[in-house]
Amino acid sequence: MTCRKFSRSSKAVVICLIYLLFTLLPAGCLLASGRGFETGLLNARRAGLLVNSFLIAFITAAVCLVISVFASLRIQAGAWKRPLLRWYFLLLSPVPPYIYALSYMNLIRLLGRIFPEILRYRMTGLFPCVTVETFAYLPFACAAALAALDQVNGKEWSAALTFDSADSVFFRVILPKQIPWLLAAGAVIFVLSITDYSIPSLFQVNVYAMEIFSDYSAAGQSVHSLYLSLPLMITAAAVIILSFLPLQNISSPMKSEEGIRPVYLPALTFAGNAAVGLTLLQIVLPLISFIPLLASYQGEYVPALAELWNSCISGVIAVLLLTVPAAAMALLLSSDVSLLKPVIWMIAVLPLCVPGVLTGIGVLKLFSSTPLYVLRRGAFFSAAGLAIRYLPVAALIQYGCFLRLDRERIRAARLLQQRSGSAFFMVQLPLMAPGLIISGIIVFLLTLGDVGTAQVLMTAGREPMSVKIYNYLHYGSSEKVTYFCLMQTAACILLMGTAYGLEAWRKQKR
Repeated sequence: MTCRKFSRSSKAVVICLIYLLFTLLPAGCLLASGRGFETGLLNARRAGLLVNSFLIAFITAAVCLVISVFASLRIQAGAWKRPLLRWYFLLLSPVPPYIYALSYMNLIRLLGRIFPEILRYRMTGLFPCVTVETFAYLPFACAAALAALDQVNGKEWSAALTFDSADSVFFRVILPKQIPWLLAAGAVIFVLSITDYSIPSLFQVNVYAMEIFSDYSAAGQSVHSLYLSLPLMITAAAVIILSFLPLQNISSPMKSEEGIRPVYLPALTFAGNAAVGLTLLQIVLPLISFIPLLASYQGEYVPALAELWNSCISGVIAVLLLTVPAAAMALLLSSDVSLLKPVIWMIAVLPLCVPGVLTGIGVLKLFSSTPLYVLRRGAFFSAAGLAIRYLPVAALIQYGCFLRLDRERIRAARLLQQRSGSAFFMVQLPLMAPGLIISGIIVFLLTLGDVGTAQVLMTAGREPMSVKIYNYLHYGSSEKVTYFCLMQTAACILLMGTAYGLEAWRKQKR
């Protein structure tokens, strides 16, 4: 038994070291590249930018969590309690935030024809930033809240309902069980928001992440960009550590109990219906704001396909690079609780705190100062940066999928296996396959919409679709950029539909 525990601990250490090397090598390369800390970093102006970033990220995370709590409650209790239909809100989950930014701009322009004063107050500033980012990150928060309800013991819930009202049971029994998941989801939303500059820059709000990109573009001092990122990364790391610690003890398979249909009071029912309406609007808004503008579009379909092809090649390579290390870390996170669990969780999620633009700068430095320089002209260059950027996201998605694996079948296979490792390849890997594919699809779609990392790493003649759209949006909405965004939305619907089909097939095989 002691030897087995030692072996498992050794494997955990090896996986963590490989994971850290993969995610933190670009930042380490920047740290070793030279001096740069002697320049003043956090002055009054940059402190103001950090406050702007914090406000946008905090309000966005808070709004997403409030909506997700009531939406998940209504979905769980209502007609959407079917295995796959109740996950409808994930259909456009990997859609890039700038698509919602364009949808918001189109909607405000349409309303501005009726109420001209709206154009003055709603086209720039904090409000549109929070609105757009809320729509972009709301599916992730709803998924976490609904997954938390799946963890609730159905017998405990039913027993509580016999002694108290559904509303009281929810707030006193069920909501406390959701809190660890909600905190983790809120932390991820906060970090993704605070480390992104694409949406605030579109609405003319200066944020700290944009300062990092601007400083590097002006001075070209990569190590200085690392030091400049420290206040942002420290803030994000503190949020991650405080929010993810309660989630570390969750490693048991999810249980989706049938037959629990609480009847809530009108106020809670209304809140749930309103929240569900917002999740439906998150899906409908891009379609209703794009399609009318396409009637007058004529033109450059081939260039758009060329940029989309560049993005697809980099995305596929990135998924291939990160699948194995992400799966290893996800299996480690979903394994039995051990003394190393808090450390493993921190190792898994802390790389999220590195801004995408800093990851791009680090990869650029790594490929410039090592023999990897010969690969700078190919798709592997940008794919490596995207793989490093989204490896923690892939690990968390796979962790959520692996929680649904049939542990009893895996344990039985290990006991009956004739050769070491045969249970993994014959039983566990086939069970993991749908989760690996779903994770790959979502991460691929996220790479298609990445701006911060891709903008730093793009080479001549290989402009990705995301950067092309981002540049067009700075000149105002047009039919052409609407067409580009609709292409990405269609790709998202097609691939997420494939993910839904895989999940349905997996359930039929169980």
